[in-house]
Amino acid sequence: MKNRINFFLFAIIVLVACGETYESDKYGKYDRTDLRYYAYAPPLIPHPVINPACLDCHEQGLVVEGFKAPVTPHPELSNCQQCHIRAPEDIEPFRENRFVGLKEPQSLDLPQPAGPPLIPHRVFMREDCLVCHADSTREEIIQTTHPERVNCLQCHVEQDRQMELFKDNTTLAEKVQ
Repeated sequence: MKNRINFFLFAIIVLVACGETYESDKYGKYDRTDLRYYAYAPPLIPHPVINPACLDCHEQGLVVEGFKAPVTPHPELSNCQQCHIRAPEDIEPFRENRFVGLKEPQSLDLPQPAGPPLIPHRVFMREDCLVCHADSTREEIIQTTHPERVNCLQCHVEQDRQMELFKDNTTLAEKVQ
């Protein structure tokens, strides 16, 4: 009985600590890419940071008030605010300016006609592909049809690596020599 009470209290604390996860009064509903200054920038934290233990909500994708906290692709890096920027409380974070950030490509040509598509974004800090591509709450266009194959890089090639591998007709063995 005591364990049930402790678990219930813990669950309440976690829910209160994570508060506004995927929707807030300030930002409303948002898409993750809307909260980046430019492609590959870490997303802005769109909610107050009441509890700095981000993994309480973001390690497993806790659902709070009907919204799912995005699962972090790198839970081993627990100092989240080293890269992620807190949302300013007194100013809008995206004031009008002339800065034009890089846009992530939506899709790329196949390096070989029968080959799998290239990965249209960098893989650094995104090593766990299934966090985004096997999550049923994400857009259907990025969902994989084969989540059981967990080693994505066995078939899919990063776009910058394909430039190195496919720019000429030499084989990888010839490049090593």
